[in-house]
Amino acid sequence: MKKTIILLALLMATTMQAQQIKVYLNAGHGSWGPNDRPMPTIPYPMLPETGRPDTCGFYESNTNLWKTLECGTRLKRNGNFKVKYSRTKNGPYPYREGASNEFRYNRSLSEISAEVDTWGADMFLSIHSNATSEGALVNYPLFLYRGTDAEDYAANSKAMCQKIWPRLTEAMHADFEPMTHYQSSTNIRGDIDFYHSSWTNDKGITGYLGVLHHLSPGFLSEGFFHTYQPSRHRALNKDWCRQEGIRYYRGILDYFNVNTDSLGCIMGQLHSRKKSSDLELFAAISGSLDEYMPANGITVRLKDNNGEIVDTYETDQNYNGIFVFYDLRPGRYYIEMKGEGFRTRQGKVNATTVKAKTTTYKSIFMIDGESTPFDDETGIEGVSSSQSTPQNIYDLSGRRVTTPRKGIYIIDGKKIAF
Repeated sequence: MKKTIILLALLMATTMQAQQIKVYLNAGHGSWGPNDRPMPTIPYPMLPETGRPDTCGFYESNTNLWKTLECGTRLKRNGNFKVKYSRTKNGPYPYREGASNEFRYNRSLSEISAEVDTWGADMFLSIHSNATSEGALVNYPLFLYRGTDAEDYAANSKAMCQKIWPRLTEAMHADFEPMTHYQSSTNIRGDIDFYHSSWTNDKGITGYLGVLHHLSPGFLSEGFFHTYQPSRHRALNKDWCRQEGIRYYRGILDYFNVNTDSLGCIMGQLHSRKKSSDLELFAAISGSLDEYMPANGITVRLKDNNGEIVDTYETDQNYNGIFVFYDLRPGRYYIEMKGEGFRTRQGKVNATTVKAKTTTYKSIFMIDGESTPFDDETGIEGVSSSQSTPQNIYDLSGRRVTTPRKGIYIIDGKKIAF
């Protein structure tokens, strides 16, 4: 009897594993070498000894990996997917051209494409960012599948692109970052027509991009232009990259009709009213929020509708102003901020609604002024004199007030400023 139970358990486990959707994720590139798109940023310039930034600077191999790992981690956690990565690390460091380990993680495209079919992937996704001339005021995504614009040579590849495109572009459509083309259309192309060329490998598979020379359906994504300098600075923030990975994850759920994600996120960016035109390496698209200086080193605090602190975040010093809060229950939240040179904002300000399987994008301008500690009475905001007056208002001595004037009062146990 005991053996029978064990056999049944093994059979059930095998059946469940067989039913999992197999997604192969390729983080493009894979070292800190010259082919990994190293580019200068304000905090991480090109080093004279290598002509590249240090490993904290912008390399496409870094950002691709952050996006990929976030997507894969969430797919595996979901339980309906099995994930295989082309790589999970970057390296080597220091990079030396011609060294025996030069391509340890920057694997050949033919090796990756063969592995995709050997593994039997139900979906393939190669994650990259795009480039044109340095500093160009151009920024938009591109999806490429194997085939022509009229025909995907690996069936269902084009349908995957069409399903995931709205997810990837939602941040741009929310004006969180500028999108210079395709606001009302898609940029989904067959690689043969896009590059006006093709070739056939030794397995008889025809296309242009080497990483797509397999029979499994899928595509390559160029999520943004890293030659657009403000987006390159955003990409220095790991959480900004992780959010792109989450957008792929949600698009994959959409495509396979897996509706199990009940939580949401908030991704915000903070700006001052000062223009960013004085910054080097920060050429901004006219009319975009990037024309305003990102706010570095700001403490951001998230509260729920009951006034309880949910999480805190410190924006980095990399000129992006990004903050992110993950895996939030749907509902109403408030974003508080304090930082040197800016007025502390707290109380029921910057109201934000979180929805399931969605990221809420929030761009906020800081207000020049004196920074005070959180919970200091002088920084509390939330109820203006133009709003209807709440019931049960008390002054700080505990006396009930029927017609409050400008000042601090206790409402439902919380300090609120009129």
